Amino acid sequence: MYIHNMKIEYPFLFRKIKGKFVNRLNRFEVLVEINKRKQRCYLPNSGKLIELLIPNKTELLLVKNKTQKNLRYTVLACYKNNKTLLLHTHLTNKIVSHLIKNNKIPFYRDLKVLKEEVRYEDCKFDLLLSDSDSKKIYLEVKTCTLFEGRIAMFPDAITLRGQKHLHKLYKLSNQQIKSSILFVIMNPYIKYFLPAYHIDLEFAKLLLKIKNKVDIKAICIDWDSSFSFVTNIREVKIPFEFIEKELYDRGSYLLVIGLAKNIELNIGSLGSLRFRKGYYIYVGSAKRGLSKRIKRHKRKLKKFRWHIDYLLKEAQIIQDFPIITSLHVECDIAKKLEEISDEVLENFGCSDCSCKTHLFYLRDNPTNNEKFINLVNFFRIKMLEKLLIGNDEI
Repeated sequence: MYIHNMKIEYPFLFRKIKGKFVNRLNRFEVLVEINKRKQRCYLPNSGKLIELLIPNKTELLLVKNKTQKNLRYTVLACYKNNKTLLLHTHLTNKIVSHLIKNNKIPFYRDLKVLKEEVRYEDCKFDLLLSDSDSKKIYLEVKTCTLFEGRIAMFPDAITLRGQKHLHKLYKLSNQQIKSSILFVIMNPYIKYFLPAYHIDLEFAKLLLKIKNKVDIKAICIDWDSSFSFVTNIREVKIPFEFIEKELYDRGSYLLVIGLAKNIELNIGSLGSLRFRKGYYIYVGSAKRGLSKRIKRHKRKLKKFRWHIDYLLKEAQIIQDFPIITSLHVECDIAKKLEEISDEVLENFGCSDCSCKTHLFYLRDNPTNNEKFINLVNFFRIKMLEKLLIGNDEI
């Protein structure tokens, strides 16, 4: 469904300025370069956003911050692939409210907005609606900025708050009270929405559990070039049968490891090896119990079984990237990592395959490396298109 010249009457969309993302200071603050000066800015988004916020590269759209004196600007949106992506999650709720009031979302047509930010027990939902029979509908809105190719996912970090929302929506439905959750995707080219089971397996399981009780919807939206008008709204498919088939705790994983100093270690059958100060990426797999395997790697006290155990006694896991999949992609990931690494440690962790290595060295933190983030998103998201296309032509 296309919508032309529908102005979103909200003051945050006016008097915008541009800046360049420098780094993230904490959950809700970022450092931004504005007119050659670095300033702390408010980021109203608790997601990790690592695929969007690339240090010293990502261009941001900002507005004046009227609520916090020590933070002069608020991050409104960012640019990716020549598209403006709304990051301000509170504003997403306002926009959805406006669209419902103007009958612009087909499956919410003729519903009334009774209240914004409504409390149910110890939980707060974004909107309270009513249908033609005056029955109340609790609606939770989620902003989705994680996507690759034609697939979008939510969340981009473990969300206990999101899990709680699903539990409460399910409880409402069991009390014969209507409830709904809407995922708003900031990319007009998306065809499919899936819960990000790689990132938050519990959230994905809960979404499947409630799908027959709670109305679950996803839309993608597009903006005009000035970022003032919503020009396109389209419903996005949620392939529940496919999700159910894929939702098993197995697949591959990457560990980003930090080493604070140069060391020499005895690595089992490999003998003595030198490890340079910097960062390492290890790729492994588990046919079952993927999450348990990663937890084991994080323990310092354990019986040494694999090459990586010796390194992790001295080094620290900075971040883990599970890739839940029915496909065996461990060696494919290793080949791609070799292309972006500064050095490989031959024969490490690959005694049961023909790969050169499963451990890769980088001087700089790969979580700030756009090529590494793209690699992770390819195997987590983009690769799913090949599996989905057998069920439904994209």
